[in-house]
Amino acid sequence: MSGPDAPSARVQDRCRGAMIGLAAGNLLGVPAEGWPRGAIRRRYPDGVREIETGPEQPDDDDLAQALILAAACLEGESLDAEDLDRRFWEWAEENGLGIGLLTADVLHRYGGAAPRVGQGRGVTAREPAGCSALEAARTAWEESGRQAAGNGAVMRCAPLAIRWMDDDTALVRNTVVSAAATHYDPRCIWSAVLVNLAVASLVSGAALAPFGIAGDRLQLPAEVAGALSGLPPAAPEEIGLDGAAMGYTLKAMQVALWCARRAPDFEEAMVAVVSAGGDTDTNGAVAGAVLGARFGCRAIPPRWRGAVARLRPGRQPMEAWADRLLRLSCRAPGERH
Repeated sequence: MSGPDAPSARVQDRCRGAMIGLAAGNLLGVPAEGWPRGAIRRRYPDGVREIETGPEQPDDDDLAQALILAAACLEGESLDAEDLDRRFWEWAEENGLGIGLLTADVLHRYGGAAPRVGQGRGVTAREPAGCSALEAARTAWEESGRQAAGNGAVMRCAPLAIRWMDDDTALVRNTVVSAAATHYDPRCIWSAVLVNLAVASLVSGAALAPFGIAGDRLQLPAEVAGALSGLPPAAPEEIGLDGAAMGYTLKAMQVALWCARRAPDFEEAMVAVVSAGGDTDTNGAVAGAVLGARFGCRAIPPRWRGAVARLRPGRQPMEAWADRLLRLSCRAPGERH
């Protein structure tokens, strides 16, 4: 087939959708981060529908870390935890906007000192002088009582699904590395793996596996399997995103899988996710990546696409990141399908 509706064009549109959607969802959710659902409803009776983030700000952590992973994917055949933590350390030293507590703790151990988050542009990253990447992540998790299961690994993982959409083994292996570099808890690792398998299926046009079958086949930890039971819910607010478990990795996974299965379209689904409250910027980023992978770039409201471009002046456009990852996946236009 040829023309704009050829399979390769559709794949490219979905890959661009995943990357632009990630950015759009992150930006849409930033102003309401941490708000309960009721407060959002009072402030935004029709739901959060406009991107209100100011211009000239560095990329927020959800987007910045996703692009760090994208860059690492483009520069090597496989990911390495030591290399990733060095990249995250440099970002935290030079920017670090929105960095999560667990990631900051891991990078403190890896760097040998607390990263200099928020000290302005122009800061040159110090040489890390702490322990190894995986030791830092494991120790931070163990000293939390093995309870640290934040959503930071899920929020950033989508670029890997484009890069390795045709190779489930490589996708799972690299997603494990990308998660464990900062989020050592098995719940974090498995939730990132399940989200990336879904994103890869969506961008490539493959059928999604039923949640229960996926859980049985992969022999998931009990909490992860339990989070899959009963999915997808009727609406994101049923997940309890603004409750005591706000920021929990399995909540972000449930958002992603609701978007993959139940979402009616890009805009209304995104508004529903962000308006459900809680960790709205991260939930928005996760939802945007999945919705973009499912519905494509052309389904993203033009005003949101325009805001992403306008608010990131001088930075590589999100569609350019998608195209570069797509070329490596061997699914670029004109190549195999």
